[in-house]
Amino acid sequence: MLQKAMQINHTIAEFVQEIMLLAIEKNASDIHFEPQPHILKIRFRIDGILYDIHHSSTITAPMLTNYLKIQANLDIAEKRLPQDGRYPIKNKLNKNYICRVSTLPILHGEKVVLRLLKNDGNILSIEHLGLEPEQKIIFQKNIDKPQGLILITGPTGSGKTTTLYTALSLLNSNERNITTIEDPIEIELENINQLNVNPKIGLNFNHALRAILRQDPDIIMVGEIRDRETAKMAIHAAQTGHLVLSTLHTNNSVESLTRLTMMGISSLDLVESLNLIIAQRLARKCCKHCKTTMENIGCQYCILGYHGRTGIYELFEMNETTKMLLLNGAPPNKIAKEIHLSTLWENGLSKVNAGIITQNELQRSIGEK
Repeated sequence: MLQKAMQINHTIAEFVQEIMLLAIEKNASDIHFEPQPHILKIRFRIDGILYDIHHSSTITAPMLTNYLKIQANLDIAEKRLPQDGRYPIKNKLNKNYICRVSTLPILHGEKVVLRLLKNDGNILSIEHLGLEPEQKIIFQKNIDKPQGLILITGPTGSGKTTTLYTALSLLNSNERNITTIEDPIEIELENINQLNVNPKIGLNFNHALRAILRQDPDIIMVGEIRDRETAKMAIHAAQTGHLVLSTLHTNNSVESLTRLTMMGISSLDLVESLNLIIAQRLARKCCKHCKTTMENIGCQYCILGYHGRTGIYELFEMNETTKMLLLNGAPPNKIAKEIHLSTLWENGLSKVNAGIITQNELQRSIGEK
């Protein structure tokens, strides 16, 4: 489908450049170089789906891996351990990208995954996230609050980082001290202090957050709440005059309440600190050029009738009703029922009815109702 004939009668550098330019042209987020017993398989991830692009000779695999390691300042002699690095690249229009390199020793060699990140300082506007009008109002209202905790939740690849960066871009101003703790830093943001965690030297989210609180911050972004210590520090920061944005890995918004409770956060602390929980997924949009009322056909502008992605959202806002229910010990599913929470499925179904996504794509992104 996306197979592109490539001649390997040029240098490895030219071959990699050709692959990267094609990936950027196709709006791929990742490039996978996968050594198999008899071939080197190359795949692109486009709109969340992996597609075979090219099969090369296994002879090229070690040379290709070494070339990418050199570019990312990694150790070419180390083939037994995973390594991570990055380096800048440009596309045909001279636009800047960051190529994040990750290597992994597997059975038939080293697998290399490249993540392509735009580095032009332009973050998606709130209009491009896919929020409904009433959801945008709730989102804007809560990031405008001077303190409190906002959580973005969902599985890996659900667009949480994009939502966080969009919020930061809306909040970014010379009057605010904004600091982030990330693992890793995805995109460089002007006027924002970004810190990359380094567990090898003991600089984890918890230790970094403690240090940042001594730096007179107004807004803190914690890439992920992974443990009890980080959760407690984030709650403390939200209760002491800071706006804190972070992520969790839960299936929906109200499950985050259970996760935080299991981390040792009391209902009182949640009531006093939590502003908003956003659960989200990403779904492929129907191609506007070739979609029909019955099916997606596929054309020169898309892949099998899909082009680009949109967010599906579930917003749980802390208000007097939810606070009272939480303090009275109501379980999360009862809270959701009492406040008539608009679920991920319901938001996705509205996009199906509007012709933005298909029913199959809704089920693929969220699962069965």
